[in-house]
Parts: sequence; structure tokens; C-alpha cells
Amino acid sequence: MKHNNETKIVVMGAYNSGKTTTLEQICHNKAKVEYNGTTTGLDYGNIMISGEKFHFFGTPGQERFKFMRRILSEGLDGAILVVDNSNGITPTDQEIMERLDQYQVPYVVFANKQDLNPGDLETNFDAPIIPTVAQNGEGIKEGVEILLKMIKSGR
Repeated sequence: MKHNNETKIVVMGAYNSGKTTTLEQICHNKAKVEYNGTTTGLDYGNIMISGEKFHFFGTPGQERFKFMRRILSEGLDGAILVVDNSNGITPTDQEIMERLDQYQVPYVVFANKQDLNPGDLETNFDAPIIPTVAQNGEGIKEGVEILLKMIKSGR
């Protein structure tokens, strides 16, 4: 994306991993499209940091909305993969990491729901893994800072 000091970050992950809650912690002004409490279109929010605008798009996690992940990923500068640590890496998460690596997109993995299942997340990928509890914001700011440094350095 990178238009006039603007950066596009996509928040992805399997169904019920905590993507919307993560985005709510990052951005205070947010819009979403949902049905019965489930994101069906997208979540969106933005923040300003040091004069630069960061746009955050949250994708739905259900497989039937896989096409939305692809649409929202066009022109992204970085990504946050939110994984439910009590479930571990799902096939959806695996596919997302493979695509991000394939296209050399900087990303971090939020090992979310540490309050339900604390511990390390096992993965074969090289992305930084940040333990998070999205409900109370634990680890979210630190993870975003790591991602922004990766984007600025080119990886």
C-alpha cells in the first residue's frame, strides 16, 4: 500500500481466534460487519503513530470467507496472525503462514488466549511469536511494535 505515509496491515487467523478483540485493542475507532457476533465482512480501524497512518483490516476466520482474506490482502505491508493458543496452529493458520512466507510479507504471530492455555506455540515458521491475551490487551502493543519495526526494515 504505502501511500503518503500510510501502511496497510491485515489481521488474520482461524475462526474464533480473537482477531476482532485484537483489532479493538489496537484501534479505538473501528467498524465491522458481523452477523450474530461473527465477522462476516471485515473489521477496520486505523491509528496514527509519529505522523504515519496505519490501517488495520481484520478478516473473517471461517473457511467460506477465504476469498475475503485474499481480497483484503491485496497490497498489504504486513500482517498479524492471531492463533488461539488453546487450539494451536490450525490448517487455516498453516495456509496463511505459507502464503505470507511465499510473498515475503512481514508478519508476527500472536499466540492468543494465554489466559486459557499459557505456554509456547509450536510452529515451523520463522515469524516472531508474541504471547497475547487480547481481552485485556496483554502483549498486543509489543507485538505491533515488533511488526512495525519489521515493516520499516524490509523484513
